[in-house]
Amino acid sequence: MMTQQNKVNAGLMLAFLSVLAMTSCQDDLVECNDKAIIWIVNKTVCTPDIEVNGDLLVGDMAILDSISFEADAGTYDIQAKMAFISACEDQSVKLETDCGLSYRFEIN
Repeated sequence: MMTQQNKVNAGLMLAFLSVLAMTSCQDDLVECNDKAIIWIVNKTVCTPDIEVNGDLLVGDMAILDSISFEADAGTYDIQAKMAFISACEDQSVKLETDCGLSYRFEIN
C-alpha cells in the first residue's frame, strides 16, 4: 500500500522525468498550426538519399523528381548523399523555417 509520502515522491519523480524528456528533445523546433512546406528538387541524373536532421526521408530519390513535406518552425539540416561512385557530389543545406512559408532545396 502506498503511503501519502510515497505518492508525493512518485509524483515528483514523474514530473522530473517529464521535464527531462522535454528538455532532451530538439529544442529549436516550434510547433505550428500553419506548417512550413519544404520542397526538395533533384535536378540531377543521380539518385541521392535524402536525410533531414540525420534521419532518412527518401532513399534513392528518383532522377529529376521532387518531394515536399510539412515542417514546424525551426532549423532543418538537409543532406543529399550520393552513391560512393557517382557523377554527382553530395550537397547539403541548413534551413531556418517559419510557420506558413515555403522553402526549396535544389540538388544540382
